[in-house]
Amino acid sequence: MQNVVVTTNSQKALNFLIQNPGKQWTANEVQKGIKISKAGINVALRKLVKEKLVFREKRAKIFLYFVDHSNPVIKQLKVLQTIMILQPLIVKIKGCSEKTVLFGSCARGENLPDSDVDLFVLTNAKEEIKRYLGKFSLRKKLQPIIRSPLQFSEMETKEPVFFEEIVRGITLWETKA
Repeated sequence: MQNVVVTTNSQKALNFLIQNPGKQWTANEVQKGIKISKAGINVALRKLVKEKLVFREKRAKIFLYFVDHSNPVIKQLKVLQTIMILQPLIVKIKGCSEKTVLFGSCARGENLPDSDVDLFVLTNAKEEIKRYLGKFSLRKKLQPIIRSPLQFSEMETKEPVFFEEIVRGITLWETKA
């Protein structure tokens, strides 16, 4: 899905920088990472710096590029990336789940490279969901929480903080009532 949504050189460069947080990159490193021409990366990075989506810092004779992960636009792009990565899984588990919710740091765009992807699945077919999850490959660790409708309703009183975190999450799939 990302190769359909992320098509321009600027989008590819921004996507690369978002996926590699906490590090500063030279234009050459970004160019090699996304496999575009040197001219293409220079134009793309200039546009991103102009729009203040990417910062440029000079060290000696080299310019380094990085994103500000506290920027609301960057946070939302991180959320979009996570949802696009999860989309193939969501399609597979639709038939045996009632609701799927992305919650936690990934739903807020505050995830770090070592963050888990927190996914809540409401289902009566726990074993079937576990099978699908076991087959799904993800660069980050998937942290699934699988509950039946009864267990979920009990969470409101037994685990109110956790319940609220899920409620505040992003619904990726839900059966129509």
